[in-house]
Amino acid sequence: MLAGPTATDIRDREDLSTTREGLAAIRRGALRLFPGLPLHKVITSFAGIRAVPADGDFILRRSAKVRGWIDAGGIQSPGLSAAPAIGEKLAALVAGLTELRPKVQLKRPPILRLRDLPLAERQEWIERNPFYGRIICRCEGVSEGEIIDALHRPVPASTLDGLKQRTRAGSGRCQGGFCQPRLIAIIARELGISPLAVTKAGPGSEMLSGRLAKGEVE
Repeated sequence: MLAGPTATDIRDREDLSTTREGLAAIRRGALRLFPGLPLHKVITSFAGIRAVPADGDFILRRSAKVRGWIDAGGIQSPGLSAAPAIGEKLAALVAGLTELRPKVQLKRPPILRLRDLPLAERQEWIERNPFYGRIICRCEGVSEGEIIDALHRPVPASTLDGLKQRTRAGSGRCQGGFCQPRLIAIIARELGISPLAVTKAGPGSEMLSGRLAKGEVE
């Protein structure tokens, strides 16, 4: 469950900090909606920055200066409900730049989520693949089999944040305190890379800076 957010105009493009005043405003608003909300169990706080055009409207257009470039920005909260229409608009803009061919299959098969299955069905999957019987993220009940699946999909999750978004591994109460070392090891093994190359969200967010002793990082 997420509570918030606030919206404050700032000038620093790199300022991702939270403030005492902002968190207090979220607390007041959340308790009006849900008086019994257990705020003493908050796991973490988030902040983000979004660009807002001077006129406050969405920007959806081809660039007048760079061929093949399409701007899609300034999309604030209404963008959630407007997403289907935005997608159609952008598809039309792309169609004006290149030839598009309709895809026959538009849906990817979902990632298996063992925690949502009846116990007997879970057991069947574990018998087919023992990796489904090894729980890596205890808070969210995510198995090694599900993590491996996410790493080898047509569009793979190759970072810790990617796995978190696809499987919820690391999203629980401990925020990866238990499973993060195991996730790093699995990513390195399955993708054939060094544990030192495993990132949180892409280049520049490497999780490990070096080895304490000779040999591979366990």
